[in-house]
Amino acid sequence: MPSAKIEAWFRTIPGIYSAAYTACTKSLLFYYDQNFQPKRLHRLLKELDKTAEMQDGKQPSVKKRLSQVSLASLLYALHWFLSKNPVPYIRLVDRLIGVIVLLLSASTIKDAYTGIAKDRKLNSDFLTVCSLLACLYLKQSSSALIIYIMSTVSELLTDMTTMKTKRHLESLIKLEAPHAWKVEKDGTIHKTAAEKIQIDDLVKVFQGERIPVDGVVVTGNALVDESAITGEYKPKNKFPEDEVFSGSICKKGEMTVRVTKTGRETALGRMIQLIEEAYSSKAPTQEYANAIAEKMVGVSFALTIGTYLITRNVNRALSMLVIDFVCGIKLSTAAAFSAAIGKAAKKGALIKSGSHIEQLADIETIVLDKTGTITEGKPYVQKIKCFNGFTPGEVVFYSSSLEQTSTHPLAHAILEAAKRRGITPAQVIEESKITEVTGKGLFGMIKGRDIKAGSLAFLQEQGVQITEQTTKELYSVYTAIDGKLAGAFLIQDIIRPGMKHTIKQLRLRGVKKVVMLTGDMLESANRIARQVQVDKVFARMLPEQKLRFIEKEKRKRKVAMVGDGMNDAPALTKADIGITFGGKRTDLAVEASDVVISNDNPYVLTELIDLSKKTKRTVKQNVIATFVINGGAILLGALGLISSVTGAAIHNLTTIGVVLNSMKILV
Repeated sequence: MPSAKIEAWFRTIPGIYSAAYTACTKSLLFYYDQNFQPKRLHRLLKELDKTAEMQDGKQPSVKKRLSQVSLASLLYALHWFLSKNPVPYIRLVDRLIGVIVLLLSASTIKDAYTGIAKDRKLNSDFLTVCSLLACLYLKQSSSALIIYIMSTVSELLTDMTTMKTKRHLESLIKLEAPHAWKVEKDGTIHKTAAEKIQIDDLVKVFQGERIPVDGVVVTGNALVDESAITGEYKPKNKFPEDEVFSGSICKKGEMTVRVTKTGRETALGRMIQLIEEAYSSKAPTQEYANAIAEKMVGVSFALTIGTYLITRNVNRALSMLVIDFVCGIKLSTAAAFSAAIGKAAKKGALIKSGSHIEQLADIETIVLDKTGTITEGKPYVQKIKCFNGFTPGEVVFYSSSLEQTSTHPLAHAILEAAKRRGITPAQVIEESKITEVTGKGLFGMIKGRDIKAGSLAFLQEQGVQITEQTTKELYSVYTAIDGKLAGAFLIQDIIRPGMKHTIKQLRLRGVKKVVMLTGDMLESANRIARQVQVDKVFARMLPEQKLRFIEKEKRKRKVAMVGDGMNDAPALTKADIGITFGGKRTDLAVEASDVVISNDNPYVLTELIDLSKKTKRTVKQNVIATFVINGGAILLGALGLISSVTGAAIHNLTTIGVVLNSMKILV
């Protein structure tokens, strides 16, 4: 039953004012007013099932198609045996086989009728039905069986391809936890259906359980496996203020989580929705192939009539009818794009439409955001230099003790450096004695000592003596202890592992230009650009400036924009392909992009381009093979060099072959 009919059927029910049906997952989302009783759903769904069965009939499943093919094969073997060993009533057997073939082809006959009566056009099913009827009219029941077996096998292969690519989506749906342990205001905990959990509720997650919501850890700590969401195989330690995602597994420990997102708004929910939308869309190549295939139906009928008028030979004319280009082109193209979407999903990339698969193959310019894309977007202490006899341990201890009161990103980098070194900041700090000068630094008393930390200019303002030798190298944060310069921290963003290699590989795949856009200072941008070897760098770029650059570049080449933040959203929308990348991506960037890479591995970019090129190459191979082989068979049939049975076998074997060729994408 078509999605539109299902949605319209539900909207006619009093109390339901909106409905949305997704055929891929057979899921239904509807909105109802307070007067509607959800308990009525079970009965309504039974009524819908009966209505759908009456109107459209049930589509054959893979198991049903297999049983039909097996039955037809047994009948063919029986007919062949009887024809070699003449027995009485052979004509009755032929007629019985003809009736069985028509019964097995009931769904095909119905689809052919629908194409003529409702869609006002001839389709491939109509060609198949005509060829079956012609064979039965000529009392060639064995030919009818071959046509039926081959056409059903090709449809079976297409169904199997679609099923295989949907398994990833089904596995994602299974990740959704059905319930949650809700923490009430009085501290009691009770089991609650996941759909009843609301934003800002507190949820308890125990060891071994799947996290039911997106949220922030409030209390407790745990080792969490996020591989299903981010693609990262290594579990992560989660502490208070850390973010957790629906579908992740609490491997060890327990925690209380404050809910920030529920249902389809979670990271897992958005992944499911993106794949659903991708399956329902078609690429330009697929639409073009379908249009050509539909036009070739008329060509097949014209050839049939023309051959009969010229030769007056029914068998030659029948060869024209049983050989067509429709099945091979439509089935193999649909299978190729469906397989590509499934393959990308397995790699952790969610492609929102088949058209984006096609466009990726033609990308010539890739524009990369710096922070969070080329780099990890996390300040990191790369070097510590000590002065006046102070040791690195002293510098890190007093600096981290002072900086733990600050929310500045550089302060977090110093605290991380202390953690890596196993240094614990001072436990008791009199915060009233610590002063932060916005944009400059901090000063205060730590363990009875006067500590100052901040920029070089800030320490000079505070009376700390700085020598020329000290200023030869520019550091990010300087620390003074009791009025003497003690140490300096070089803090920089880390380049994402594998990014340099990825950029090299992108060039090998036809990318002519790699550009880095950033809102950061030019000096920092140039340092990163030199290390990863991009072609051009543009610093201090505002979102509207990034947008204008994309618009200008699109006039010359196909452009892909890769980013992760809110400031990248306008450029992601304007680019031919917008790609959101990394575990720190924002919701707005995800909505604005065409491709969402859920893990932090940049090499997925090159794998997606390879997948795109392979898909286009496969579609081209299938179209050429279909036209050459079937065209040759049509010519041989018109000349009377092959029978209609042989022609039907060639046609259907070609269809099976090109569908199998499409299935290679999944390997």
